[in-house]
Amino acid sequence: MNKRKFITYGLVAFSLVYAGVVSTFATELMGPATQLGEKKFHTEVYYRHVLKQKLNLDVSSTGRIRIQNSTFTVNSTSELESEGSGNGMMGKISFQPFETPIQYYLVGGAGQYDLKIPSGSYSNKHATDNPGYIIGGGIKYTVVPYTIVSPAVSLDLSATHSRYKLTNFTSGDGRTVGEISQVLTVFEIQGAVTASKKFLFDLGDHKASVDPYLGVKVLRTRTNFDDNTTSGHFSGTRTDVSPFFGIKFKPFPYQGLVIEGSVLSETSFAAGLTLGF
Repeated sequence: MNKRKFITYGLVAFSLVYAGVVSTFATELMGPATQLGEKKFHTEVYYRHVLKQKLNLDVSSTGRIRIQNSTFTVNSTSELESEGSGNGMMGKISFQPFETPIQYYLVGGAGQYDLKIPSGSYSNKHATDNPGYIIGGGIKYTVVPYTIVSPAVSLDLSATHSRYKLTNFTSGDGRTVGEISQVLTVFEIQGAVTASKKFLFDLGDHKASVDPYLGVKVLRTRTNFDDNTTSGHFSGTRTDVSPFFGIKFKPFPYQGLVIEGSVLSETSFAAGLTLGF
């Protein structure tokens, strides 16, 4: 199979996945729009902290949550705007197999997650003790490659799946605290446009670089919430737009630092190491 067919099949396969998936957790880009170069690898290892992520849950009057000897009944038929938060360690591996500036990447990691669900005038908190997992991947295409005089522009498509076991419950009024057995899964499809400009300068005997970047993400998130005690099931879908910005600093040829933040529908921060080969 020649490289043109490989690229075409890869893009078609990912597009089908993108169009057909019905459920979806935001992915950090953790890199500028700049192309890697043929047969180049990049690896990022980073810490992420999600301050706020908006999620939707469709609830019905038959939903119940049991906490010790108390049972809470959801008596609404509306769509609830819930709020998630959490943190964790993540890894990302990117590879550009050909001269054509298309990168394929995998992401994964583990972390904690808390969920706040509205109940009357306050929100109940559902939290986890043990880390859940995040796994996914995507394709990045540098539409306008970087040159010394021009910035780079890239398009990105990705999908991630997250799963958390929620074990602690605290009511919004603080009167009820107890153990729960619930599972939260979040599957997210994400499209992003990124622009960046790389600047080179001398740093001792090395050529260092600073590559600031910014862009916007479009997120389609599917949330599933299951209560193992009552067999209750809730789900919801939400589409949002989230601007992001970051900077990649490489004081050495193969090592560097990368920082990224997102705002609006998701408020998050990530920082870590980048290694290039």
